[in-house]
Amino acid sequence: METVEESLNDTAHLFSAALEEDYKSLLIHSPKAKISDSANRILSPLFLNAKGRKFTAKIYSLTKTNVDLQIYVTDEKGIVVFDSEGYRKGLDYSKYNDVFLTLQNKYGVRSSKLLDPNGEGALFVAAPIQMEKEILGVITIVKPKSSVVPFIETARKKFWQISLVVAVLIAVLFVILAYLLFSPIRKLSGYVSALRSGKKVNFPKINLKEIRELGIEMDELVRSLEGKEYIENYVQTLTHEIKSPLSSILASAELLETNKEKRESLILNIHSEGKRIQNLIERLLDLSSLEANKEINTDENINLYQLVEELIPSFLPEAERKSVSIRTHFETETITIRGNRFLLSLSVQNLIQNALDFSPPGSQIQIRLKKEKEGDFTLEVLDEGMGIPDYALSKIYDRFYSLPRPDSGKKSSGLGLAFVKQVALLHNSKLSIGNREGKGVSASIRFS
Repeated sequence: METVEESLNDTAHLFSAALEEDYKSLLIHSPKAKISDSANRILSPLFLNAKGRKFTAKIYSLTKTNVDLQIYVTDEKGIVVFDSEGYRKGLDYSKYNDVFLTLQNKYGVRSSKLLDPNGEGALFVAAPIQMEKEILGVITIVKPKSSVVPFIETARKKFWQISLVVAVLIAVLFVILAYLLFSPIRKLSGYVSALRSGKKVNFPKINLKEIRELGIEMDELVRSLEGKEYIENYVQTLTHEIKSPLSSILASAELLETNKEKRESLILNIHSEGKRIQNLIERLLDLSSLEANKEINTDENINLYQLVEELIPSFLPEAERKSVSIRTHFETETITIRGNRFLLSLSVQNLIQNALDFSPPGSQIQIRLKKEKEGDFTLEVLDEGMGIPDYALSKIYDRFYSLPRPDSGKKSSGLGLAFVKQVALLHNSKLSIGNREGKGVSASIRFS
């Protein structure tokens, strides 16, 4: 029916254009000519000829033998001045939607009954007849639904036939997929049960790639838990990270006894390294708390624009010292999400601090808030540093992994990005960090 309506709309405008051109030529010879004169001059002989035609047109499975299209024309008041069927002429059609809406320069269409109140009815599509933007009348094309319904019924039968075939094929496909899917799952389930029982078994042969990869990951997880590898790696790495500042503190303490003239610098070094260990432990505790607690309170309404604006001033002194400018670009000032304000603040601070640490003098840091096409929001921090080396791209989220800062050569605790990643996960968001085209790094959190 929508396809028929679209074709009728084109037809209505074609006839409207023909009447407008004829009416213009009539006005040249008769200034008092009316639109009804053009309608009778153009449409009367046209429909007299068309209705007298007999033909045979096989359209798919149906055969058409006559023209069943109807047309009527109304003046600017909605009075019918021409009717291809004859019985509408002189009637007031100004209240019918096709005429009523078109006279208001809107799209006029309706679906109504014809002469027979028990019949199928017809589709009425209208177009304005205009001259210099003045609506002189309305032309309506009428298509009886009785000529469209047979096509619908034929399509319905074909649809059910095809649906039955498709349903059978889906059922067969489902049985095949079920067998292919559940067979490796049974093997994997048996392997896990054997491991729980303490039996030494080899990993089963699984042909389905996804299930095989899942099984391998589970196997590695079980072995990691059984051998306490997770805890050992954690402790070993922490010990390694604390060893360096602790050695520095002990060396400074020993020198204090024999090197009095450097007392001030040694005390400063002890204080600095002590703060480094304290910061490492605090960040580690924060990260451990996040990893253990998957249901933090995320019910606060947070305006990301305000959050970023409140954080930026704390970075300005260091940015000024390094001759780095911080610029913001917000597409809107009302980006509101639900989450934990404290944790999100720490995450944004980490991203800005990282950008500041790796920004060379004279460069610029950009902080952007934008709305994505899917309705998501993205917070993006861009710097103009040297970027992340290829070998480090896969490690930047690892605990304790850090790259040396360009100006000092020192490393951070290596827990910042791991912390940001955990906060993003707890907010059902995605953290993405990568190199920009040219130079610099892009760090973004996408909130769904």
